[in-house]
Amino acid sequence: MTASSHEDNLVFECYNDPELKKWTHLANAKVWKGILTVQQYVDREELLGSSEIAQKNNANEIMEKYPKSYQWLGQKYFILRDRSLPDDGKFSQVVSSCETLNRIGYCIHPGSNEKIEPAFIVCIGGVFTFENHRGKGYAKSMILRLNEFYDQIRDEANNVLELKNLVINLYSEVGEYYSTLGYESMHVPLHRLSKLDELTEMYCGEGGDSDGRYLGFDDYSDLVELHEAQFKNNLLSLHKKNPEKFIFTVAPDFDIFKWFQYRDLFIMQKSEREKRQNLHFGYALSDDSHIIWHHNWNGDSLIIVKIHTPEETLQRKELRLKKLLKKAIEETKVHGLKELEFWDDEIPIKQFPELFQLLKKLENESKVFSENGSISAVRPPKGYAAEQIIWDNNTKFCWF
Repeated sequence: MTASSHEDNLVFECYNDPELKKWTHLANAKVWKGILTVQQYVDREELLGSSEIAQKNNANEIMEKYPKSYQWLGQKYFILRDRSLPDDGKFSQVVSSCETLNRIGYCIHPGSNEKIEPAFIVCIGGVFTFENHRGKGYAKSMILRLNEFYDQIRDEANNVLELKNLVINLYSEVGEYYSTLGYESMHVPLHRLSKLDELTEMYCGEGGDSDGRYLGFDDYSDLVELHEAQFKNNLLSLHKKNPEKFIFTVAPDFDIFKWFQYRDLFIMQKSEREKRQNLHFGYALSDDSHIIWHHNWNGDSLIIVKIHTPEETLQRKELRLKKLLKKAIEETKVHGLKELEFWDDEIPIKQFPELFQLLKKLENESKVFSENGSISAVRPPKGYAAEQIIWDNNTKFCWF
């Protein structure tokens, strides 16, 4: 069979069949289930797929705000079929699958007249080829057709601004595989801290904030609203320094943090840690500076998802950072987790000399700047080369 005839037999589909979702999740659970059982993994994916961020296309306020694009928001599911295979049942010709989580973002670029515009941010996840079909180029064909699928949506957008500013990204766990498919890696180092007692004593100090508060499941949407102005101000600042570049970010959305929390609670409840009490999802100081974290039960770590402090002097920012890190360390230890993790774009440690020098002293170099197992990669929007792209907030915050 020639390459062209092979491609002619491939059919790419966007689907919403619950049985097909379950079938694909049962297959890829063997790779991604972590400490869960196969069935628990399938149940978790069903839960996440029903979350607010995954069902964003059904939210009334989104329909009103984005009347020409809302249907493409939320979680979407895709398969690749090979019609040359025997048709022995409903799923017999399915060879590969993937998903995307589509969110609203913001961007600024040379053609936006120094104004921030809405952007449609597509994030690919769950790329999987079924075991008996590997080594035949199916995943490559699927991603190329996924690219074409979203290119068509963008190209037919007419004056729908967010769709014209469509950006696709992903997090690769297979190195540079996606570079041949149009995706440029933008690796962000991971900081993995294990000397928590020493860090508390030598950096965080004894100071606290008696007027602060822990964050529960759904009681901090007011804090997430503070991110809006900061995200946009940062885009404008980056644009002044890089006027010829396309700069984008996922927009702040409380539902993104709830998506992390659903994962968090589900895995905790299915593990031996379910009897733990007083689970918190972050901490806010009295001035609304705050930190939001995720309990990574699979990896025995606490991951900082987002940290927010006012735009002030470095000295004052670092004072707040010390207080917030102290609370994160306390949460890490009380739940028996071993490490505190954060992406460098979330806390660029070289911008905090006191913290940087201490971490170099306390931790092994491989932990101070650790290779991130999820390599961020972007497919540049139409009309831009990879070197013209800046991804702001390239952190755990917008991970999928």
